[in-house]
Amino acid sequence: MVARYKTSLEQFTAMLYLIKTQKNLPIGAIVDFQLLLLKKITEAEKAIFRTKSIIKALRLEKANERPTRERSKEISSLIEKFDNKIEYYNYIIYIWKMYGESIAFHFCDKYAIKHFLYDHNYRVKETAGFISGKKGIRAEIKLLKLACQNNVPAILCDLTNTLRHGDVFLLGHNDPYPIEVKTSNNFDKRGEKQLRNINELNKFFFEDKAEDFRGIGPVFRSEYFGKERCHLEAINYCISKSYEEGTSHISPESGIHYIAATKFKREVFDQFKAKHVHIINLNEHKRAMNWHPYTPFQLSLNPEHLFNFIAGHFTIFILLDLQIIKRRFKKNGLHIIFLQDNNWYAQITASGNILEGGL
Repeated sequence: MVARYKTSLEQFTAMLYLIKTQKNLPIGAIVDFQLLLLKKITEAEKAIFRTKSIIKALRLEKANERPTRERSKEISSLIEKFDNKIEYYNYIIYIWKMYGESIAFHFCDKYAIKHFLYDHNYRVKETAGFISGKKGIRAEIKLLKLACQNNVPAILCDLTNTLRHGDVFLLGHNDPYPIEVKTSNNFDKRGEKQLRNINELNKFFFEDKAEDFRGIGPVFRSEYFGKERCHLEAINYCISKSYEEGTSHISPESGIHYIAATKFKREVFDQFKAKHVHIINLNEHKRAMNWHPYTPFQLSLNPEHLFNFIAGHFTIFILLDLQIIKRRFKKNGLHIIFLQDNNWYAQITASGNILEGGL
């Protein structure tokens, strides 16, 4: 069903590419981009509302009208069909919002952005829900346009999956600046808590330290002066080769392997004889809608690959040889252990005092 959105997805991909690459692009283009996204998201939300109404009517028919066995089976089949449609609409909304948060990740530090996914207990904060019918959306759009008039890029939080504190984010500096937009002067306890959390985050970003940050402290934030190593050229080359070869493999550095497959060939995996290999299927993260708070793939994949990845026309695997990675850390005087934990991937120490229960 993603095919029905191919033209729109390619349109947003082209617009995002211009925002990424054109230094003198007017800020107004970012506003237009978001207003188009807002339209697409609300259309999908309304489709969910309609589909849920149909499901409700079918369930009432089955419960109250004593349908025949044949009709009862038909109703069950229809309900399953419409449930699948709702899952599909939720998926396309998630993809639209990944385009939205690509704006935030383009302008601001990715590590700063990630903080806005979590609540004060370091749990993933619940989403605000649907945009459709939201009372304050006009005020938020007004602020978005005002920021544009002052040449400051901004993003509506509701157009992202990761930004869950505040309503509008100003993106004029390395750290995003969240703003809570209120249409009334009356604040309830929930509103006061939201403002308090935003103020704590802003203070942390301004001072680069906190005595108590989400139950942990003291916490200090320091700038990393090294150069981040990215392999975007390698992964995009690997994808391009998969169109011709079916399954393509490339190793951009020792211990790391990329595999892209349009036609899966099992023998590619058979060449890996390492004892401990961690296989990551990026399509699963996309399909399960749990890509956030990682950098959106719209900023990593070349434009010509984006629709094919969204539609599932190829699969990307990342293979990590954990033994090689451990040796590389040890060579630099560090100890790493890979944790069998849902919240933490690895622990790195200089002393070798490591946790148990990992590799």
